[in-house]
Amino acid sequence: MLDAMLIILMRMMTGPVELRPRSTGEIFALAFNLYRQRFPTFVLITSTVLVPIFGLNALLSAMAVILTVGNLQWQAPQLMPGGAQDAAIAGLTAAFNCVGALVWLLGIFWPWAEGALTFNVIEQVLGRALDVRASFGQTRRHWASLWTANFLAQIGIHLPLVVVYAALIGVLGVALAAPTFAVFGADFFASISPAVAVAVVAICAPIVIGALVVAVVLAINWTFRAAVIVGEGASSLQGLSRSVAIARGNRWLIFWRYVLLFILEFVVTAAPSLVATPLALIGMVALLPGTPSNGINQDAILPPGLVVTVLAITAISLISSLLLAPFRVVFTTLNYLDLRVRNENLAALLAKAPAPQPEAPKAEQAPPAPAPSAPRAGANWQDVDLDKLTPAQRVGVLFNRLRAEGESAQTLKALALALKDVGDWGGALDSLTRARNVAPSDPEIAYNLMVLYLERRNMTAASRMMQEYLRLETDPNELAALRNNPNFRELLKE
Repeated sequence: MLDAMLIILMRMMTGPVELRPRSTGEIFALAFNLYRQRFPTFVLITSTVLVPIFGLNALLSAMAVILTVGNLQWQAPQLMPGGAQDAAIAGLTAAFNCVGALVWLLGIFWPWAEGALTFNVIEQVLGRALDVRASFGQTRRHWASLWTANFLAQIGIHLPLVVVYAALIGVLGVALAAPTFAVFGADFFASISPAVAVAVVAICAPIVIGALVVAVVLAINWTFRAAVIVGEGASSLQGLSRSVAIARGNRWLIFWRYVLLFILEFVVTAAPSLVATPLALIGMVALLPGTPSNGINQDAILPPGLVVTVLAITAISLISSLLLAPFRVVFTTLNYLDLRVRNENLAALLAKAPAPQPEAPKAEQAPPAPAPSAPRAGANWQDVDLDKLTPAQRVGVLFNRLRAEGESAQTLKALALALKDVGDWGGALDSLTRARNVAPSDPEIAYNLMVLYLERRNMTAASRMMQEYLRLETDPNELAALRNNPNFRELLKE
């Protein structure tokens, strides 16, 4: 019973964040505040995916150092015969490629961690604290959509960048070719007319700039895909299109906010590296035995110096990435909520009463009524009068009823309405979906799903649920009430 009360307290211990338009400074301040409050949970959620990836990246760095040092030191025949040297380098190269492929494969799991953390932040803003397991569990049904949306977004964003990469490679090739030809006494630019160079720049520069602009606009448009999918229950394509709709009209605001975020990330990542790398080299030189008094033995310190430098930079980079990745997701989620508050009056939408029970909000809006007390720890779940509880208290009681008695359609329906009352549309949809699996012939479940989808303007799903409700409902009075309800007129036309 104590465990049951702890669950209720955990869900009620954090107050909701005020939903109002915020300035850029306020968004950063709120992001820092949430990040500080929920630091262990946020980092654990992303670490489930990032720690294996970063560990393998560290292994890749170590292999790269070994290959470099090996090429420098294995040139001496007395250290390693030629055949053994070739075999060692070939083996390390193969291992390097295999580990790199494994890092790429592990990267496909990142959208799931991003979705779990995004959902956790949304819940935190609404005043409900979730742990790591609950965050992944409640977003599991969105994994396919999260992965597909991320895959499509990455392809779309990087396609324009191919032009930029090609231009950079061309410039780099020219920059490297000029001194190479000069070594052999050839003037690389002698045979190139200035008009040709100007024409190339005049043609390529707009293309490169245009490709960069397209890539940035696409990145801004699809920034909120994960938040839309886990917060609104959208599919992958719906998540991308809905993200575009949220960003529309606010792209400059989003752009400058993320420029500031990039500067912050650069400072956090680069500053420690600039300090730690020279210190590591100085310490390594000071501790190196046999350093001549009149100078530094470059042959003696080059391989260990390379190792120390790479390890220092790698360690700082990994730690910085582990700390910055969750903050970036928190920042993105808060921007998503801020834009919805600005453009869609999100606070009013969350406070709106559920359509099937219009009398519930009236009871809650009576100002003189004192806040009801939570049920006693020893109370039987069946004896609790849910009508006398606040929506948040009903959520806690019904969660414990599910734990004690198992899933039932009635309890899941009540939980869905309570979650909808507190603004958790994703949780309400999940509860109704589970109730539908338990009782597929219950018309009330189809009705509530129809209302939920209609409020979220998912007309395809709402129409599907209406057809299911019309098929299951046998009471002619209920059917007549549905057909006479102006809220469903748009669906009835389809």
